[in-house]
Amino acid sequence: MRLAAKAGSQTEKDVYLQIAEGWRKLALEALRNERQDMPRAAGEQRSFRHDRD
Repeated sequence: MRLAAKAGSQTEKDVYLQIAEGWRKLALEALRNERQDMPRAAGEQRSFRHDRD
């Protein structure tokens, strides 16, 4: 976003804004994935987990 603010042309600004949006989406996806990795309540089993026999 800082680079977009300093861009010399609208085309350059648009490129930086597209890159920033891609990073934002990537960060949101990473956050969602981290939340899925959080431990579940005791006794709650996941069908794909085989390490809890």
